[in-house]
Amino acid sequence: MKALIAYDGSETAQCALEFALNLKNSINKFLVVYVIPQIIGTTPTYDTYVPESMFEDERRKAEEIIEKAKKLVSNENLDIEFEIVDSGTKTVAKKMVEVAEENGVDLIITGSRNLKGLTKIILGSVSSELLKLSTVPVMICSTNACK
Repeated sequence: MKALIAYDGSETAQCALEFALNLKNSINKFLVVYVIPQIIGTTPTYDTYVPESMFEDERRKAEEIIEKAKKLVSNENLDIEFEIVDSGTKTVAKKMVEVAEENGVDLIITGSRNLKGLTKIILGSVSSELLKLSTVPVMICSTNACK
């Protein structure tokens, strides 16, 4: 079984990664993916000038986050890959599903920030969108799962 772990460096993403590693008897290949989110001002219908430095900053941030994930699993003897993907004009969830399909993933594991009320309406929920879009099972870990 191959699992994709959606990883953004947050506490819930770390929890999802730790939880996934606990399933190493069932999962024989891990793909840890950070999706660089769409930069505000770049949408399919509007093109706004975005300085190259913003893209470079996002890429640098992504590399730092993936390095932290690598340190978390450095003591594990697993078949594990790390990937940084740019979402382009897609949502993080759409890009994550695309990566899962391209890599023949059997399971997506992600964290959930448990957004509520207006914050959830405005910001949306990557985990909720993953559930709607994914063609493979999605496991959502809350921070309570790691306490």
